[in-house]
Amino acid sequence: MLGRRVSTKIWLGLGAYALVSHGGSAIAQPAAPPAPLAPGAGGEGGEGGEGGEGGIDAERAATDPVMFLVAMDVIAAHYAAGQDIFRQGEAQAAGEMFAHPISEVYADMEPILARLGIADFREAMERASTLALDRAPAAQVDRAVTTVRSALVAAESHAPGAGAIPKIQAIVIAEMADRAALQYHMALREPGMLEPYLDGYGLYHAAAARAARAEPAMQAAGFAEILGAIRVTLAALGTAYPTVTRPPHPVEVGPVLAATARLLLLVN
Repeated sequence: MLGRRVSTKIWLGLGAYALVSHGGSAIAQPAAPPAPLAPGAGGEGGEGGEGGEGGIDAERAATDPVMFLVAMDVIAAHYAAGQDIFRQGEAQAAGEMFAHPISEVYADMEPILARLGIADFREAMERASTLALDRAPAAQVDRAVTTVRSALVAAESHAPGAGAIPKIQAIVIAEMADRAALQYHMALREPGMLEPYLDGYGLYHAAAARAARAEPAMQAAGFAEILGAIRVTLAALGTAYPTVTRPPHPVEVGPVLAATARLLLLVN
């Protein structure tokens, strides 16, 4: 049974980059992550924070490709975790994972998506959540999740500003990996709860999925060192998140944080 979402969910607000306007474009600058929010705390990036769910600033996403793609990956993270936890028989948890990004991210992003010419996919998200909560056959849930994922991938071609160029892709992968590592740190502090681990699991898989899609373009761009760091980081996260349910023996968080820190330095 999952615990209270507001008391443990910090990952969407712990991004590694502050976006600074420079000459009409947004440049990603590394920023030290804030301390985890206390239960029920607000503040920018927290539940109900000033910048939308976890610091997803919808208006900034209208012009900044990093913010836009992070918003899409935050949604993808919920669906990665939700789909896998549904396969473990946790229909309620899956339905909640599918539903949360509708109100937490999509609602704020909806007018921005329309402005960028992206087809509405709220109904597809709602269908996935309903099917999970109704304990529909896994094949139906999988098809619904695939529809949402396809919409998210299609949205990438509409990313604003410089678009989903290799440099932007690398920054977004590092951002999502960093959030996954920080969430794992929080999960270690909440050993009796599934939710913080499940959130981080989704982040890890969202980062891995983007890395797989972006690798050919990054290879062509000569990003060999960055690709190597991405592989090392994803491998470290894989040891932290080997399964969708918490493993009996957690790994040390230090190497995971060290890997993401090196990646963040390389992409900056």
